[in-house]
Amino acid sequence: MNANGPSLTEKLQTFHQAMLQRMSPPDAEALHRGEERAASSGAAAAALQVGAKAPDFRLPNQHGRPVHLAERLALGPVVLVFNSGGWCPFCALVLRAWQDALSNLHDAGGDLLAISPQPARACSQAAERDLLAYPVLSDAGNLVAEQYGVAYEQPDVVRPLFKRLGHDLPRINGTGDWRSPLAATFVIAQDGRIALAHVELVAWRQLEPDAAIKLVRDLTR
Repeated sequence: MNANGPSLTEKLQTFHQAMLQRMSPPDAEALHRGEERAASSGAAAAALQVGAKAPDFRLPNQHGRPVHLAERLALGPVVLVFNSGGWCPFCALVLRAWQDALSNLHDAGGDLLAISPQPARACSQAAERDLLAYPVLSDAGNLVAEQYGVAYEQPDVVRPLFKRLGHDLPRINGTGDWRSPLAATFVIAQDGRIALAHVELVAWRQLEPDAAIKLVRDLTR
């Protein structure tokens, strides 16, 4: 814990431990096996790396209005935060942490875009619930996540658990698959190149906002 309270990492780990303690042993084992399956999948290796050209996109925000990456980059570096959606408590903690850090990011000369596979209406509900003052974009079918190499198919072992918890991804996302983005944060410089690529295989490990903001500040000097 620091002077400003727990870090994002501490909050995520605390929630993860509390969640496991509330779960039945079979459910906790299913979650653990899902994490092991993710770790052995090598999925993170498919993500775009530093120096790669960031794919451009235009996606609707939580108000249904289109947001164009190229237009945002014309104003400064952009941080992209991929998240599974409002149903995911880890994602909610991440997006709230970014809301707390938003003024620091803007002061550094950067902008923030959160990207979720949920429909725009669900993005709007999540943004309203957590008082998010930045764009939460709807990436229907994980098409942009796929371009960035972070679309991931949830393994069979966790799907029954997800359904019991009300997280039926085909229904939530309006698709026929169990894909959702990995826990990924990209910092894109104004020239459209990726300056930072941080990808995790479990939702309870994520990049601290301060690390991305420091890089944004360096890019704008």
